[in-house]
Amino acid sequence: MRIVQPLRNRAFAGLWLSYSASIVATAILPTALTLMILDWKNGIADLGIALSARTFGFLAGAVAGGYFADNWPRQRVLSSASALRSVAVLAIAWVPHANILSVSCCLFFAGAGEGTFRSAYQASMADLVPGGQLQSANALTTLSMRIALTVGPLIAVALHGRLGPLFGLQLAGALWALSALASLTLQRRLHACDRTTPASGTNILADFRAGLAEAFRHRWFVAGLAALLVWLGLGNSVQQLMLPVISRAHLGGDAFIGIALGAYSVGALAGGIAMGSMRMRRPGALAFCGLALFGLVPLALATHSAILIISAYFLGGIGIELFNIPWFTAIQNEVPKEMLGRVSSIDFLISYGAAPLALAAMPAALAAIGPGNALVSIGLIVATVPIIALLVPSAPEFKEPRR
Repeated sequence: MRIVQPLRNRAFAGLWLSYSASIVATAILPTALTLMILDWKNGIADLGIALSARTFGFLAGAVAGGYFADNWPRQRVLSSASALRSVAVLAIAWVPHANILSVSCCLFFAGAGEGTFRSAYQASMADLVPGGQLQSANALTTLSMRIALTVGPLIAVALHGRLGPLFGLQLAGALWALSALASLTLQRRLHACDRTTPASGTNILADFRAGLAEAFRHRWFVAGLAALLVWLGLGNSVQQLMLPVISRAHLGGDAFIGIALGAYSVGALAGGIAMGSMRMRRPGALAFCGLALFGLVPLALATHSAILIISAYFLGGIGIELFNIPWFTAIQNEVPKEMLGRVSSIDFLISYGAAPLALAAMPAALAAIGPGNALVSIGLIVATVPIIALLVPSAPEFKEPRR
């Protein structure tokens, strides 16, 4: 199968192993953390503080990670980021019980390691994988992520119930230590990222400005970011809030939440497998149409129909991977290797940075126009904006014309 061809490259196999261990730990952490903190006296309030600290750490790490990934050996950046997360999460076991300030400090550094790792990983793939195999390599990454997001919470719940609140965190720390070790074994390649010292006269702000200039030179990239902001800020935010409400009020309770999200994961796995072998002349056209499919989710939620909601989540899962895999592949192919870390960090920073703000504002919007009207309006917007983005020159090809 074409999708597994990149694993014949021992260097990429090591990188993929490092990522896989990392993403399982990343999937375990939120559930293990939630179960532990909810047992505290001020559980709900403390949980919000802890999750916010992790998010702010991620955003800081995304900026710093882009700089380090473009100025230092990327294997070293990957290993250091995973080691930081391992130490930060294992340290929670030694902080005073129910001390939210200490836990939040640890989680800030864990989030920073996550943001740094994500930026360096995307850049490292372009170093180690030939351009013709990058789409398959990104599909393998997607499969690891989707499987981890499914099994990680189950592992955390099982460990919490049988062994106590800290064992899930300790397993996550051990997996990040394994990820750090796997990163150290990567074969070195002669690329710009192998510089051992930062370029003379540069600093993190100047480098970030240069990354912004490179990112916005690609019109398809700007169009993709705009569509992602709509998807995350409107579509994903409204479904996070309304799926639990509708499930409890109309569809028999919380069990339906798992069914709908499971359908989304199955769809994403199917989309990832399909994209691992598919090759397209106009990948942007397929990608934006795939992203538009998520508009079906809010529209289906407005109907309160179980069959329509499950079908919409399944199609939305397929669609997000029809977008993600060509998107990451285009960035890796079209952006100069010495700029990849910074451009990847801009992608994560803008996409994930805006999402919490939109989620915080969504309840007021739902109250102002009503949940039904909001779901229909957001569904139409999410379905329409990616199609409009295709009108941007170079968007259907995910490639600027050669001059």
